[in-house]
Amino acid sequence: MGARHRDRLFLALASLALLAVVATGGYFWKSSRPAVKKAETPKQAEPPVESAPTGIELTFSGPVQARNVVPVPAPMDGTLETVEVEEGEEVGEEQLLARVKNEGLEAARQRAQEELDQMQSRVQNLESSLISARLESSRASADAQRAQAEFERLDKAAIRQQLLHKEGATPRLVYEKAQKDLELATSERDSLREAARSAQERIGFLQKDLDNAKRRLDERTQEYEEAKSGAMAAEIRSPVDGVVVSVKAKAGDQVSADMQDLMLLAVAPEELEVLIDVDEKVAAKIPDGTVVAIQVLEVTQDFEGKVTRDEDGKLHVEFESGDVTVKPGLNAVVKIKLP
Repeated sequence: MGARHRDRLFLALASLALLAVVATGGYFWKSSRPAVKKAETPKQAEPPVESAPTGIELTFSGPVQARNVVPVPAPMDGTLETVEVEEGEEVGEEQLLARVKNEGLEAARQRAQEELDQMQSRVQNLESSLISARLESSRASADAQRAQAEFERLDKAAIRQQLLHKEGATPRLVYEKAQKDLELATSERDSLREAARSAQERIGFLQKDLDNAKRRLDERTQEYEEAKSGAMAAEIRSPVDGVVVSVKAKAGDQVSADMQDLMLLAVAPEELEVLIDVDEKVAAKIPDGTVVAIQVLEVTQDFEGKVTRDEDGKLHVEFESGDVTVKPGLNAVVKIKLP
């Protein structure tokens, strides 16, 4: 039993020593093993900068507008009394477009009109009075001439009767009657002569008043024309033949003289364009002169246009239309094929 016990003990100790060696070897193997780095997550690549697509057709929309416009300013401060035209309407040169009412100018015109009317009435009255005075003077002169002739006849008769009376060849009553008739003729002649002189003098006074009144009438006429010209400036008339593109105020609105584009007129209605909103990158791919297709939605006809750039770099599609129904303000679709 003693030997068997010693064999078992030796076997157990040997087993323990073997386990220790295995454990120690495993530890040193793990320590000497090179460390494995953790795999890093790869960074996501930056997306490439987008560039304008090529070889495709782009579609844009925008309003049709006139290429050549003439602004019509407000002539003065005031109230827009009437607007005689509408947008899209054709107008001729000097056609009345609107009226602006200025209270001060209108009051001045009315005052000048009243003063002119009064002076015209005075001139007319003086002219009528002068005509009457001339007729009266003519009659008075004729009466004075007749009275003079009658005086001369009776004077001769009185002288003859006086001579006869001295000779005792005529009755005293006949002589006295001749003298009496001569006295009456003398008085009537002098009276009519004075009337003719007064009538002629009145003509002179009336003529002088008429001349003065006519000078004042000329002054009032000039004042009225100036006031009328100021009031007429409130009438807005078309400077050219064209089409009304826009009216920026309506009747009853206040306007001022610094409104330089109260109205816009297209002077060449057939020359049109469409302003399109294009991204800068896409716009860079569209050279000037690019031919594009245009469709005006309100009409069935298609048009061909060309791309141009303004000083701000914005793209305009210019085209010409012989169709009078194609006017500024309509909606258009523009199709551009990128090269």
